[in-house]
Amino acid sequence: MPFVSIEGIDGSGKTTQVQRLCSALRAIGKNVVRTKEPDGGRIGSEIRAILTRESRSLSRIEELLLVSASRYDHVHSVVRPALSAGAWIVTDRFIDSTFAYQAYGDDRLMALFRDVTSAVIGEYYPDYTFILDVGVDEAEARRKNRSVISTDPSEANRDFQALRTGFLVAARQAPNRCYVIEAAGDEDHVFAEIWKLLNVEL
Repeated sequence: MPFVSIEGIDGSGKTTQVQRLCSALRAIGKNVVRTKEPDGGRIGSEIRAILTRESRSLSRIEELLLVSASRYDHVHSVVRPALSAGAWIVTDRFIDSTFAYQAYGDDRLMALFRDVTSAVIGEYYPDYTFILDVGVDEAEARRKNRSVISTDPSEANRDFQALRTGFLVAARQAPNRCYVIEAAGDEDHVFAEIWKLLNVEL
């Protein structure tokens, strides 16, 4: 069954589209496992707690290695068993978030990302990655209007333009699985684009 990841900067609408996709797939009788990173798996919540702890300032390499450790567990305890059981996997963030947030812009970190990712996920790359592309100002407005306040203190200090570029570079590097979707419009239009691209699997 397909393995789908949905990516984008904070405020791009990832969580909304993950929810909509899972609901739509279940409505037509598909077995779906919804997950996310870095929370997925057995140790994900503990890794998230480290990453979001205000009293600890982590370097990008520390973040990359922590997220990768969580991903190794996520792949082996959630993704691989679900795919083996014939379920669809829909994840809110996967490897392209790590590329954009922890590696992009630093040649040394990008090389480390490639090596670590290969070791961590093996053959379990997503079949489809939807990168929701939205302008920085639009994403900021959405974040301010969230009904749930983010628990990540580093969000306020991120360079979202650089992160947006990182996702677009990630898409160009993996054109066989990555689809960039204009996400500034309403959520119905965004979902329609995702559903159309997945229609071959339904």
